[in-house]
Parts: sequence; structure tokens; C-alpha cells
Amino acid sequence: MFGSSWLSQTNRALAAVVSCLFITIAILVRTLYPQVLDNVGYLSQNALQLAWPNTTSAPLVYTIHLTPESIQQTQEPIYQRLELAQILQKLGEYNPKLLIIDADFRKADPASPTLRSRIYDDLQPSLRATYPNHDLLLQTIISHYPVLLSRPLTKATAEKPPLSNYIRFSQATGYQNDNHYAHGSNALLYPLQHQSNSAQLPSLALAAWSLSNQAEAQPFQTAQTEHGYQLESANVQIPVTADTEMLVFKTRASSDAILTADEILQNRVSSKLWPPASGSYFVIGKQDRSSERHAQALQTLQSGNYLKIPTWAQYAEIIALICFGLAVAVISATQGFWLSLALTGVAIIAINGVAFHQFALHRNVLEPFFPSLVLLLIFAFSCTIRRVTFKSHKNQTTERFAGILSPKQMQKVLAKSEQLPLEGQQREITSLSTRLRHFHRYYEGLSPQDLASFSNGFQTAHLDEVHVHDGTLNTLSTSGLNAYWNAPLDDPFHAAHACRTAIEMQKQMARFNLKDRFNFNQRNMKDHAVTVDIGISTGLATLGETGTRRHFRYAPLGKCVDLAEDLARHCKEAGHSVLICETTRGQMPELAALETIPVKTSRYQMRSFALLGDPSLAFSESFLKLKNVHCNMVFALFEENDKKKALTLVDECKSLSEGEYNAIYAAFEKYILSDLAQHEAVKDAAQ
Repeated sequence: MFGSSWLSQTNRALAAVVSCLFITIAILVRTLYPQVLDNVGYLSQNALQLAWPNTTSAPLVYTIHLTPESIQQTQEPIYQRLELAQILQKLGEYNPKLLIIDADFRKADPASPTLRSRIYDDLQPSLRATYPNHDLLLQTIISHYPVLLSRPLTKATAEKPPLSNYIRFSQATGYQNDNHYAHGSNALLYPLQHQSNSAQLPSLALAAWSLSNQAEAQPFQTAQTEHGYQLESANVQIPVTADTEMLVFKTRASSDAILTADEILQNRVSSKLWPPASGSYFVIGKQDRSSERHAQALQTLQSGNYLKIPTWAQYAEIIALICFGLAVAVISATQGFWLSLALTGVAIIAINGVAFHQFALHRNVLEPFFPSLVLLLIFAFSCTIRRVTFKSHKNQTTERFAGILSPKQMQKVLAKSEQLPLEGQQREITSLSTRLRHFHRYYEGLSPQDLASFSNGFQTAHLDEVHVHDGTLNTLSTSGLNAYWNAPLDDPFHAAHACRTAIEMQKQMARFNLKDRFNFNQRNMKDHAVTVDIGISTGLATLGETGTRRHFRYAPLGKCVDLAEDLARHCKEAGHSVLICETTRGQMPELAALETIPVKTSRYQMRSFALLGDPSLAFSESFLKLKNVHCNMVFALFEENDKKKALTLVDECKSLSEGEYNAIYAAFEKYILSDLAQHEAVKDAAQ
């Protein structure tokens, strides 16, 4: 049988284990498969650069995307090399400094009319002259402008036509890896040099930069420093990775400098950066090859806005992920929603703050978005697990406490149901037990229907009083009930609430008898006035779920519970219908109470006190006189063992009480005389 605390601990442990597992997976992915996070890192880098844009001026590099080729056989072919030739002529009007063509020219243009006999033969003779061989046309155009071409890695491939003809008429060449930027990849790193069998081949951006800076046009060497790797040449040091990859600095204007060939040829360019200034750079290629990355890399080389990835960046990211991730996991699993949300927010702000600080001051690029995303997911997973389990636990709590708590207390219990230790705890409670005196006379004299109605009437009235004073029902029987205070919710005034409940129960039963609520007079049951005996005891008890697997019951176990029942049974003998124990009396000295004859059972003998009224009675002049004489009587009886003096004082108490508490003093007389008779019998037997 599992209690609430065990369930709560299990739910928290599950949330913490799932969070730790998620942290482990995130670290493994970050370490073993960094390429998977390119898109996330791309967003991080863009955010950093947009937050602190560099103001270093540099010539703007434009990107021109050619019209994509037709995929379906039924569509007219796109004469892409013809479009490229037209673009080169159009851009030539603006006196460009360099035209970088990112295209594959290893094969002849299959869309050229001169190479497609069916199309060429269908043309009218007057139009055939306007459709020359596109390869020859583009070759002629390239020879008139400063063009940099993309070449293959092997020399043998570069020497084959038609690519060899283009290379021969171009100003320079650079290498473009088809796999690195295929399918629109947003890779953060741009490779500046590529290893071939004979030498290092510069990329398109590095070749263009070297071509435009003749003083730096010499071989680059990769050198390792204490901060990482650098690509060095004369007075230039470019921070790179071990694979000679450079971080690209993306400016805000880079997206405005991306145009299409169709827009330029038809004069439909709406960009505020158009027309270009004289001496501009252009990268012409395809959108699916991400040709704009060459433009961004060249822009970075021109401006000198070099970004660095420190050698400690990945370790710092992993350490931050572990520390903050574990903190968020633990707080989310053990604390409330708002505290865990606040900690998650502080952790994300701290990670991003460090990343932005390093970028702004040292141009160090850290990865803040991935740890932030992981922290948010940890928070979401932990809260979801706790929410789902808490809802299930809340339903169980509702089922277990619905019949024993008032609606107001039920709302408080549900608000803190995870903190309720239902499997067992020890705390001080005040237990109240009631029983109808001579209940057998009612079920012997009433019909079954009347008996059920009678039992339901007084049980409902008593339970309502318990709930009004924030009590918890323990058991409900046909002849009474048992309730307690200070559990499952804390109640610092539990003894006062229990005593107030007992006083209200007595007043309520007096009204019922006066108004003949149970219709005894109509049934000629004149002597059947209802008398409720109540016992109240305060002490330590063990509380928790008891019962069977199918029937849970949250109940107290302890001596104080048994004593309350014994006090209720002792009421008739003590001469008063409300008795409290010595501990309860000590916590409620302001109430009017007088000690009665002690409770004797086979297990213990305890002092008991008759609860007579509220403070208005307790501090009245007449009751204070009675109380003083009563205390002397009790002292003479139990401390001095002077029975005769005690009998004398009992008579004085009767006169002071004016007959109101005659039943209590009659019980004392009976107790004293019985003790004297027993003592005399023992004395005679001894003689």
C-alpha cells in the first residue's frame, strides 16, 4: 500500500531521471554529431551578430540566383547558360570588380538549341542566328569581364572541354565542394582551403579575396596557436578550425543583397541596395547550392570581421548544460512550477548573457540556443510528468478524503496533496468521540424506517458541526462518530476547535429535544430525550492510510484516540456529558472545566475534566468560588487521601453550584463512599 509521499517521491524521481537522461542524450549529440545542430547554431550566430552588428565598412557582395532548370519533360527547357551570359552583360554595365560564377560547367549545356537538333530544326532560318551555341556564347562573354570560376578538385577534369575553355578565358579559379553546400545547407563554417593531391586549393571566397588583394596573393599556411588555429599569409591571420574552416559573419544587409537573375534582366529589382556601386562583387549561382554563402564568406574576408570558436567553447557549453540542466531538473522535480520556471529563466538568461558578452568583447562565438533549448525541454518534460502524475494523484486524494473533509478543507488538501505524507506520520491531534447514551432503547422502540431516519438525523447534525470547525471524520457508527483535528491539515488551535464543536453539539441536541426533532412525543416516548456523551483527548497519534488494497482509510492510531472513546463511555459514571483529558485541559485553561472522578480501564487510569462552558462562565464570580472549593476537594481526595474532608467539601460544592452540577458531585460521593466501603471491608478482613 503506497501513500501520497511515496507516490510524490516516485513521480519526482521519474521526472529527475527523465531529465538526466535527456541531458545525457543532448551532450552525446552535441559531442558526436555536431553537424546535426547546424540549424540551431545558425540561429544563434545570427542572433549574436544582429545584437552587435560590426560597423567596419566593406564592399557589398551581391548574390544573383539563376532561374532553376525545368524538372518535367513537358516544360520548355531553361537556357541557363544563355541567361548567365545575359546576366554577365547586364552586370558589366555597372563596372564590377569581380564576377564569381558558382556553376558546374563540366558538361556541355544540354538545353542549347544547337545541341538539340529537334528544337534547332524547328526554328525559322531567320531566328537560328539568334540561338547560337550557349557554351560558345558564354565563353565569349566571360573573356570580356573579370570572372572567377569554380573548378573541380582533379586537374584531369579541369582540362576537359567545355570547362577548360571557360577556365582559359576566366581571370582565376577557385574550388567549390559540391557536397558541402548542396541542398541549401546552412552550415556555419566555410572551408577556405581544400586539400588536393598536389596542393591546397583555395575556395571561391578565398580566391576572390586573394585576387582583389594582390599584396596578399601568396600561399596560406595553417598554424596552431594557444587560442586555436589560424590561416596565415604575410600580415593576415584568419581564425579557422583545424580543417581550415572559417566562421561566416552575416551582416544585416546580406539578405537584401540576394537577388534573382529574372528580376535584374526585367528591371524589377526593388532592393534599396540596387543599382550597385562601381567596383562591386557579384556571386552568380543557384539557390540549391547556397551560393550566398560564398558572398557572405567574401564579405567577412573583406571586412576583417573574423569570428572565433575558442577551444574551450564546447567544454564550457557541456559544463553549463550539466550544471544548469541538473539544477533545473532537481528544482522542477522537487519544487513548485513557478520556482522551477524562474530558475529556468535565470539559467537561460545567464547562458545567453555570457554568450553575448563574449561575442561583443572578444568575437568569441559560443552556442547559447542549444543549451537554452535543452533547459526548456527539461523544464517542460519535468512539469508535464509532474502534472500528469499530480492529476492522477489529485483524483485519488479526492476519492480518499471526499467523505471525511468539508468542501473548504478539501480544496486546501488538493492544493497541497503532494505534500501529504499518507503512509504514516506522528503528530499531536485532538480526538473527539461521541456516543448516544442508552442507544439500545431507540432501536428497540423504533421501527426500522424511524430508526434509520433518527440515526441519519443526529449523525448529519454532528458531522456538520465537525466540518464547520475544520475537523476530520474518522469513523461514523450508528450510535456516534469519531473525529479529529490537526490532520491532514495543520490546525494550531485543534484543541479549541474540538471543544467548541462539543459545546455546539450539546446545544444542538438541547434544541432538538426541546423542539422534539425526532418526534418522540408523538410516539409516546416521553423519557427518550437524546443524550450525547462526548469525550475529547489531545495527544500524539500515528496517522496514515490503513485498511485494505480496495478500501483505503486515512485514520489516526494512538492512545489519545482510545482515551477519547473511554471518556465518552465514562460520561455517565462521571455525571457529565462532555469530558476532556488533562492535556486538553492544559491547552484550554480559559474554558470552564471541573475535574471529575478518574477514568479507569484495564490499561490505564487517567484524570478527566467536565467541560462546562466558555470563558464567560469560567471567569464569573460564582464559578471561581466553586472552582476554588472544588480544587480543594480534589486535593483532599487524591493527594491527602482524606475521604471525610472530601465529603464535607463535596457538600459545600453542591451548595455553591445550586444543584446545577449535582450529577458530578453525586458521582464523587459514590466514588468516595465506595472507596471507604472497600477500605473498611479490607480492614475487617485483616482483623
